[in-house]
Amino acid sequence: MKHVLLALVLTYIMPSYSVLKRVANNRDELNVTAVKTEGLAAVAPVLARQLAPALGTSWSSGELSLSATIQVRYPGRCRIDLSPTDGGKTATVAWANGKKRSEGPSLPALEVAVEQLCATLALKSSTEGETRSALERHLASLKVDTRQVALGRFEGAVVFVLGDKSETSAWFEVYKDRFLPARVHLPDPAGAWDVRFVDYTSQATGDWLPRVIEVWRGKELNLRLSVLSADGHAALESVKF
Repeated sequence: MKHVLLALVLTYIMPSYSVLKRVANNRDELNVTAVKTEGLAAVAPVLARQLAPALGTSWSSGELSLSATIQVRYPGRCRIDLSPTDGGKTATVAWANGKKRSEGPSLPALEVAVEQLCATLALKSSTEGETRSALERHLASLKVDTRQVALGRFEGAVVFVLGDKSETSAWFEVYKDRFLPARVHLPDPAGAWDVRFVDYTSQATGDWLPRVIEVWRGKELNLRLSVLSADGHAALESVKF
């Protein structure tokens, strides 16, 4: 009997409403209102060829290494700036409550990263149910079928998978142990986008943000953002989102 009960516990899958409610509660309990991080960005060679000259920096082979700044004001305002470590122009994408703004050279992978980061992690509200509703609206806009919930694995961890996990469908993954966003998959005729949030164990960021954000297109890694330091008391009132 004990073995049967254990098996039932291990195979129990929460309904999507409960999963998203736990994710939302996690966001609402954050003790910060603004976060600024400093780190590095690695741009894939296939994109570096065009991006490097647009930024006014040199590149010969391999990944293009850039400085990366992520700024978040809760709720719903995010900005990422990429610039050469030796000086040059800056590629900026900002997202404010559903509206995107870009400055400098275009990098589609950066636009995708900012949108999914802001829509799934930069959520916070003191009103009961508002954060969950905002997340539900975002997933609905992506056409994620939240009626489908399954267990899966990502980066060695167990995740809840919301949606049909196929290349032609959108889906959303949540780490089962901490109820933090793990992955957003977006179908696209030119190659599916796959935004991955990796490692929330950094002492610098904790639950605020993952240590690494990766943006894949098809089977190719386009962009990797790595956080090296974070300030949870950043004054971002004058930052243009």
